Formats: sequence, structure tokens, C-alpha cells
Amino acid sequence: MKRENENIGGYYQDMTKNQSTSSKKLEGRLTLGIDVGTTATKVLLLSDDSSWQLHSWPSEEGLWNNLRKWLGHRGEKIDRVGITTHGPSVVVIRDNQIQERIINWFEPLPDECIREIQGEHILPNTRFWVPSRVAQWEKENGPIGDGVAVQLKDMYNWQITGIIARDSRSMRGFAGEGYYKLPEEVIGTVSQEGAILSGIRHKAEVICGCDDLTAGVIGLGAHEGVLFNLANTTEHVGQVGGKRIKGMSWLPPMGRLPSLSYNATSSAKISLGLEVINQPIMKIRDQFPELEMWIGGGLAHMPEIVSSRNSKFMAGSEVSALGIAKLARVPKLAIIFGSGKVGRGFLAQLLMRSSWETILVDSHLPIVRELSQSKQWDVYNLSTQQFQKVKVKDVIHSAQKIDNLMLKSSLIMTSMGANYLEAWAHSIRSVLCKRLRNGPIDIITAENHPRPAELVRTTLLDSANHEERQLIRKNLGVSQAQVLRSCIEPTSSQPSMTVQIQNHWTLPMDGNALLTTPDVLGFEPMPDFERELTRKLFTYNCVNAMVSYIGYLKGYQWLSDAANDSKIAKIALQAGMESSAALVSAYRFDADDQEEWCRRALAKYQDESIRDTIERNARDPVRKLGKFERLLGPINLCKQEGLPYETLLMGVAAALRYPNAQIEEPISISAAEKKLDSFLCDESV
Repeated sequence: MKRENENIGGYYQDMTKNQSTSSKKLEGRLTLGIDVGTTATKVLLLSDDSSWQLHSWPSEEGLWNNLRKWLGHRGEKIDRVGITTHGPSVVVIRDNQIQERIINWFEPLPDECIREIQGEHILPNTRFWVPSRVAQWEKENGPIGDGVAVQLKDMYNWQITGIIARDSRSMRGFAGEGYYKLPEEVIGTVSQEGAILSGIRHKAEVICGCDDLTAGVIGLGAHEGVLFNLANTTEHVGQVGGKRIKGMSWLPPMGRLPSLSYNATSSAKISLGLEVINQPIMKIRDQFPELEMWIGGGLAHMPEIVSSRNSKFMAGSEVSALGIAKLARVPKLAIIFGSGKVGRGFLAQLLMRSSWETILVDSHLPIVRELSQSKQWDVYNLSTQQFQKVKVKDVIHSAQKIDNLMLKSSLIMTSMGANYLEAWAHSIRSVLCKRLRNGPIDIITAENHPRPAELVRTTLLDSANHEERQLIRKNLGVSQAQVLRSCIEPTSSQPSMTVQIQNHWTLPMDGNALLTTPDVLGFEPMPDFERELTRKLFTYNCVNAMVSYIGYLKGYQWLSDAANDSKIAKIALQAGMESSAALVSAYRFDADDQEEWCRRALAKYQDESIRDTIERNARDPVRKLGKFERLLGPINLCKQEGLPYETLLMGVAAALRYPNAQIEEPISISAAEKKLDSFLCDESV
């Protein structure tokens, strides 16, 4: 399979030398990812904690001998294997043998062998896809007959398992029948002969695998709506998810694989300079100015390429090997307590796109019954106007036994409502402690509460016996997360379980409180998290409260309508700036940066694509009028710092007029009430 590449000279040659990118010893069970490219073969061992080691050699040297030597004794620790290769090629297997020669993608194609694309794929005529390569094989050798046409990665899978399988995405444009599996599906295990050949543990599971383009997108971790750039000898640029974009190739969704719209460029010629090699990339990039572009591949190691394309470095030359290893890895189990809008519309989606298996647990039986039928629902992105199916392993009622699930779990998350946390912590203490005997685990709380992690840990410790307290202190991390994505109810035309979401993909959390390293794209463990959490609560939540409670008194139904009322916007921003002044004084935030936080908060609530109700944002006023909450918290900080807070008091006065509102801490608001009355009467404040 030798193919010389003269276009990028020494740079690519350096990249393909035998190498290992990590000297760290890999712990626990391992997943093996193999990427056989035209020029280089890369093999990657991925551990449970997501650390990895990469090795590579020229593809002309073959696969198994080099792999066996590199693995050594580590081959016995491999649980699963995933293989990706370049394509479209054709290998024909018949009577348990490879028939004739392999047709590689880069070979010349006789004109009489050109065939039309079959199936759902939309592909350009500039490449010779699988139907044409099959025709070429048959021209040379006669009808395939009862043989099976597969890709190179399928040949390697067959060599170590004895099983023939293929996936339709790798068989680009070919609609033959039989032997099809989903890319993530386990097709079999490594045979004794395969173990001797490869050095991989006998009976390790082998997945069907996928094409190197898709493996690269997985290696980037690119979620729906991201623009990806796989910057190798031939570059690919495209968008993850959604329907086909006109003028681009399109691969429909398949199993865990998202749909892809993309274009490929010709081989890169570094010697011609950045402007030349960037031209076809930027031509596509400029069509999507609003999208973030993530880059990976051999050329991504060059900082000047990354910066010149206004892209975000996500992976290097390991990108496809890492992606196929992630696709192959045995999924970890996460349990989410609470199947509300944040649980369904944020947490479950983040876990799914990082290939975790997820169990939803909820006490509301009607929701459980509805969700448990299909175990999936729609998430509608308000920015991209695209739907995505979110799927979970199961949805169960909290009254059911969850003992076995807890014992198998690697992560616990909550999004149930702060008022239920204490009772929940009591209810799970016993089974949680059984799980802690197996090793560390983290609980991540995604709650609207000033200190939910502290509440959960204190409740667990207070109700535990001596042995349980020791286990909790040693093996339990409880981290508080900060939910910045808006998750709102569906429209009347959407299914009832649909969640409409803001296009926000990160979940900051208290990194110091974590005992494990949850491998979930979008999780952002942060040091000194209490400081950041206070900032968010006293900025975003503060502005939200001002808009919500004054908007309610002005008769608005929708949050964005209230926030776009120029007078409400002015007073909400004024309150936010009072709070910001206290944050700058107490926590030494940069004043200009904090002002920008305040303006971004108001802009978020003014976004008319997010149709969120005043009622949802204003509900639970007793909690929101707490001493450390979004209004009284900033007021108390202003008092501490000797700063004014008159506008914030107007927010308190407005909140106290919301149904069932009350306040524990006495506070003088008579002057604020007069200002509020003047404001509501449209007089100058």
C-alpha cells in the first residue's frame, strides 16, 4: 500500500516516524484505536481516565508485526479494538480468503468502470467511490458472486476475528446487501489466531469501525453545529449535524455517528505558503462566519495554520486514531437524578455525545412513563434551528430499586430542583456507600441553589454512621456545576418532551471538589470555583431576577419581551452594575470584563429566539429572596464594600409582590417601593 507523498516534504516525514506522545503509564483496562492511512499507520492506546499513548510508522511496513512489537505485554489489557482506514477501497473476501488484489482509493480508474452513487450519500463526481471500485475489481477478475466487498478496516477486523462485517458509511455510495453493522457495534472477539497475529488479548471485543473522516470528527469531539477542519495531507472541512448543505458532500446520521456536510481539498503543499493552502479552507470557512471551527490532524501541529484560520486546536496527528478508540471504548454509566429540562436538554446531551450510557431517574411517574417508551426525545437548538435526538439507556422511577445501577455507575449528576436535594441525599446514602466501597465517584450538582454541593455532602455525613462517614470523606467528590445554557419548554407544535436550548456547550464546575476525571466534552473543571459561581449568580441571575419580577408587574408573559423593554433593560443593567461594582471590589475582577459580563447577561435574556416565560424564571420567589441569593446576596456584598444598592432594592420590592413571595431577612425597602411605583406608572425614576 505504498504511496509516496511529495507535497509536504520533511514536515510529514517527521510526523510519521515511530513516536509515543505520552510517557505516562496507562492504568486499568485499555482500548486500542488503529488508523491505517495512505502514508502512516497510527495506533493509540486509550485508558479509562482518557490518557493515551500514540505510536506510528510508515504504512508500507504493514500493520500486525509493528503493532505486536509495540504492544508487548500491554496487549493483554486491551478490552476493545476499533479500526479505521482510508477509502474508498475494495477488498473481496470469499471462501475465507482474500480474492485477488486489493483495489486502493488512489489508483487510476478506467473510464468504463465509472458508476453512479447508490443510497442516501450525496457525493461529488470528483472521487471514484465504492461502486466504481467494485466495477474495477470485477473488470479485472470477473463477478464477485458470493464474495463480499469490504473496506480495508473490515479486512483487518476479519483477520483478527474471522468475521466479515462492514458499515454503510465506509462503503461510500454502495448499496450491496448483507454483512452490515453499525460502526459502534461489536462484531465479535479476537480469535486465538488473531491474538497471535496482532498481540491483542484473546477475546477482546472488536467493533465494526468507520471511515477515517468520521473517526477524525469524533477525535475532535466536535458537537452538532461545529465546523470541523481535518488538516492532513488531504484536508476536509465541514459542519457536524443537520441536513445537507448545498454544494457539499453529505453523509446521513448512522448509529452514534452524526450527519456530516463536508468538502475535501487537494493535497496540501506547504512549500507554496499559508495563503495558498488556506485559500480552499477559508472559502468554506467564510460561508459559516458564526460557527466556531475546530481543527485537528498533522497540520494542526503548526500554530501559524491554526491561528491563520481562526480555528481552535483540538487534536494533532492522533485525531482519527483517537476518534476510533473513543468510538470503540466500553461506555461508562452515568445516572442523572431529575429528568427536567436541564437534565434532558443539557446534561444528557453532553453525556451522549461523549458516548456515555445514561440512566434518567425521576419521581414524576407520568414523565417516566412517557420517556421510558422510546428512551429518546428531541432537543431543538434555537440558534442553528436544528433538532437532535438525545437517547438514554433507560428512564426509571425513583421508587424503583437502583442498587445495581449505582454499583455500576461512574458518575452521578443531579438536576432535580434544590428543594429536593436534602431528601434525595438521605434516600441514596446507603446504596451510595456500597458503591463507594468499589472506589471513588463524583456527584455533580446542576442546581439553582447557592451551595448545593455543600448541602448534599453535609446531609450525607450527618446521617451516616462512622464507617460510612469514612467512605464519604475518602471516596466521594461532590462538585457544584454552573448551568449557563437556557433550556425551555417546547412550542405547541413540538412533542411534549422536546427541550428548546441555547447554543451553549460548556458546563463549568468545581474542579477542586472532583475526585475523578469525567471524560465528557464540555465539562470544565475550574479552580477557585466559589468565586466564579458567585460572579455568575450576582450577574446573570441578578439581571434575570430584575427583568423577571419587574416584567411580571408590567404584565409581560415572555422574558425576552420584558428584557427588550428599554426602561426595564435600563434598570436591570443598572442593578447589574451595582452588583458588579461590589464583585470588582470584593473579588478583584477586572472592571471592564465584569461590565461585559453584565451586558452579556442582559443580551442573553433579550435574545428573542429563546422564548422563555416570565413565570418559569420568577417562580420559587422565597428561595430567590434568600440571604445569599441573586438579589440579597449582591446587596449584602454592596453593604460589605460600602457601595450603593438602591436599584437592587427595587428588585427586592418587585419580587415581594410576586405571588407567595416572602423574605426571611428584614430589610428596609420603603424608598425602593416608591421608586418602583413611579417606574410602573411610567414616570421618571
